[in-house]
Amino acid sequence: MEGEQVYVDWRGNAADERRHGGVRATVFLYVLFMLRSCSNSSNFTVVAYLHGTLHLDIVTSSTVIGYLVGTVMISAALMNFISDACMIKRTTAIFVFGPCVILGYMLLALQAHFPALHPETCAIDEEPNSCEAARGWKLTLLYLGLFMFAVGEGCMRACVPSLGGDQFSDSDPKKPQLRSTFLTRLKLANSIGAMIGLAFLVWIENNLGWDIGFMTCALAVLVGLLVAASGCPFYRMQKPSGCGSPLTRTLQVLITSSNQKSAANVDDIELQDTNTQGHVFKSGTNQADETRVLIQMLPIFISCFLVYLPFVLLMTLTIQVGRAMDRGAGAIQIPSAASLIAIPTAFHTLMQPCYDRILTPLLRTATGHQHGATPLQRIGAGSACGIAAACVAALVEARRLNVAEQRGLTTSTGTGVPALSVFWLVIQFFLLSVMDTASFGGLAEFIRSEAPSAMKSIAPAVQSCVAGLAAWSCCAFIHLVNRMTRSGGGGDGGWLDGTDFNRARLDRFFLSLGAFELLALVNYTFWARRYARKLRRVSTVV
Repeated sequence: MEGEQVYVDWRGNAADERRHGGVRATVFLYVLFMLRSCSNSSNFTVVAYLHGTLHLDIVTSSTVIGYLVGTVMISAALMNFISDACMIKRTTAIFVFGPCVILGYMLLALQAHFPALHPETCAIDEEPNSCEAARGWKLTLLYLGLFMFAVGEGCMRACVPSLGGDQFSDSDPKKPQLRSTFLTRLKLANSIGAMIGLAFLVWIENNLGWDIGFMTCALAVLVGLLVAASGCPFYRMQKPSGCGSPLTRTLQVLITSSNQKSAANVDDIELQDTNTQGHVFKSGTNQADETRVLIQMLPIFISCFLVYLPFVLLMTLTIQVGRAMDRGAGAIQIPSAASLIAIPTAFHTLMQPCYDRILTPLLRTATGHQHGATPLQRIGAGSACGIAAACVAALVEARRLNVAEQRGLTTSTGTGVPALSVFWLVIQFFLLSVMDTASFGGLAEFIRSEAPSAMKSIAPAVQSCVAGLAAWSCCAFIHLVNRMTRSGGGGDGGWLDGTDFNRARLDRFFLSLGAFELLALVNYTFWARRYARKLRRVSTVV
């Protein structure tokens, strides 16, 4: 509970508000987050490394990115739960797990540098079916490097914002405003770091090599951790006390409920439906109330899991297919496929301030809602943008394949389609950015607005957990679709077999993602309306 939290300095002594915490302490965290984002911004560019250096096929490359994104999110969720349960200092978590990012980058750099650790160099864009792909221990080294990176990245993503929030005293009446300002500036630092990374690190990877690029990323994270460590004398840290998180208390209630039911004491602990005037357990404890709310929200979480599933595949495949398009438009020239990530990153950087300062006031005028739209409406709007992005992606891909067929590239070895500009992908990148901002942000806002005060702190953890499970599940989805289309194709390969995008049927796969997202939206709408009706009934009774 908030009143039971004890804050100490880096030596374990009671924190002094005159010397510890405040705005001064957050400056070190801004630097760490910016440098972390600087190297992290090139994560999706790893797709180009997987395809161009390791020669992995379309399905394997997409699967690797799905596992990477999912592991980052699940690591962040676990660290959020652990730190929220007061089991470990956030500074301890950052400086113990943060170096895993450096080790991960170093393993990737070693693999990119030494020829024995990656397949023989091959011009995969000219001869996509003649290059040997990484296998066995070479692939294991890749997975190990990415896993170590994901664990450290997830930890920093979870702990740095929370540690910054701890720097403001509960006794300060301006604490909510100061914490909000900190989070806004932290997002700005994240955006600045991402743009620097795209302008600088991607250039290094393109011109000096992936090994130099990965080592530069490791160096950036090392400098960030050293700067953050230099701020330890100024931090106020939450003392580990094992106070328990809302998740822990919920599990305790469920276990107690299960044990008492087995003892035939059902009437004392059975959960009541929300229709019965909002009563949950007859015992009326706070733990039972938190459990009731969590169970009510569970269908929304599962529905969001389905809504999020196509996102990583749409983003990854869109970046990959850019390799098979003309990367120039007049005087504008994108140096390589790895640089394509600059387009969605720029959109994402601009999307949140545009939403907060332009769209929200307009929606507030139209709807009368304080935030312009309810969190449930934001999630639904994001899902609709996901459907539109999949449909646009299918149309653009069909057009690209048509141009490739006209030029005879579906039967030759070349993969480029110079008649079709990569800037055709801008529309789907924009829609995916809207989906990211609306749906992902909407779920976190939904938890904060609907959950009891004791559960609000787990909003980022639940959001990360849902997104991480969706990213992992998309790996099974792409394998399943490819296998089904392979077995039913009359002897032909699956839609995504091989490394040649001119022979793949990404247009059909994008349509399947759009159909899945449509079904997910229908399912989400059903549960969202049901949840809203329950809230109205409860408020009427009260």
